[in-house]
Amino acid sequence: MSWLDTAACEALGQWRGMGFERVPAVFTTGQDPVCTVDGREYVLFSSSNYLGLAGHPVVAETAASAIGRYGTGSGGSRLTTGSTDLHVQVEADFAHFLGYDDAVFFSAGFLANTGVLQTLAAPGTLILSDERNHASIIDGCRLAKASGASVSVYRHRDPSHVDELLGRHDGNALVVTDGLFSMDGTLALVPELLAVCRAHGAALMVDDAHGTGTLGATGRGIIEHFELRDDLPDILVATASKALGVEGGAVAASAPVAALLRQKARPFVYSTSSTPSTCAAVSAAVGVLEGGQSPVAALHRNIQRLAAHLGMGEWPSPIIPVPVGDEASAVRASAALRDAGYFVPAIRWPTVPRGEAMLRVTVMATHTDEQIDGLANAISRL
Repeated sequence: MSWLDTAACEALGQWRGMGFERVPAVFTTGQDPVCTVDGREYVLFSSSNYLGLAGHPVVAETAASAIGRYGTGSGGSRLTTGSTDLHVQVEADFAHFLGYDDAVFFSAGFLANTGVLQTLAAPGTLILSDERNHASIIDGCRLAKASGASVSVYRHRDPSHVDELLGRHDGNALVVTDGLFSMDGTLALVPELLAVCRAHGAALMVDDAHGTGTLGATGRGIIEHFELRDDLPDILVATASKALGVEGGAVAASAPVAALLRQKARPFVYSTSSTPSTCAAVSAAVGVLEGGQSPVAALHRNIQRLAAHLGMGEWPSPIIPVPVGDEASAVRASAALRDAGYFVPAIRWPTVPRGEAMLRVTVMATHTDEQIDGLANAISRL
């Protein structure tokens, strides 16, 4: 074996020895409430297809029609040959839907976060990041440091700590947070963060990946949930790969910030753009939310039904954590649910801190009452 193979085997052996190896489940059906995983049928409670739009006929038919017209590839990066009228349209649709001047569409939410943070970084700029932010924000902060910015981590959902850190800094500052935290299902305290940022002249960036389509009466996310009409976050990242059922991430911002991202954000400039059919499907999904048959209300109803069963009271998001604590116990609990016919993964270190393993349940608008009640009963027997 080469040195590379030897090093890889040693690293994998260490990883396995610590009990951290994961094997992806293989789906042979779509992300529907009842699906086939590893050759067996389960009721699915782990998908981010919160609204069921990945299989929505309007979304699917729009994508198929775009393939017929444009083909399956985009042909280049956005600044060469990779921009079509559908790319322009999806950006306009996101900007209108979220209430911003403009939006820039990236081929993945991960690329959106890293692209924004690296682009806005400069010597003298301070970036403050919530300690439980998504890995894409963490990696974006690393790139920002390489570009000369300084980065500090603030305590989870603690605007007072942000206030303290901003008070020590004299210069440009950007506070960045998840809107809906992807593991524990809690929400950032965006109104309080906005007040602190405005008091210090700092900017606020919110990654609303899991909030887009799930929060607020019409699915406009964290800004609608908190009724932020007159003072929006300076930057809002909305992801199409979760509730909208497609893929990609849109950065909603002012016209000058959007123009800068189109010129300097490396994942935008140097990546082949999303396929036209993807853009068409995302626009169609946004259209479903703006139309008269939106599934958002059904999602909210299902969330509260399961939350009530689990004794959680009013719960704000479709991500419902069931704390277990011990990693091995969480794996056994997940296996027991599989035996009962429910697909719910165990989440453990390094995704969450050691000793804080959980079952991460996600609710979809398309779940039936019987499926929700059945899962609750199965959890109660663990």
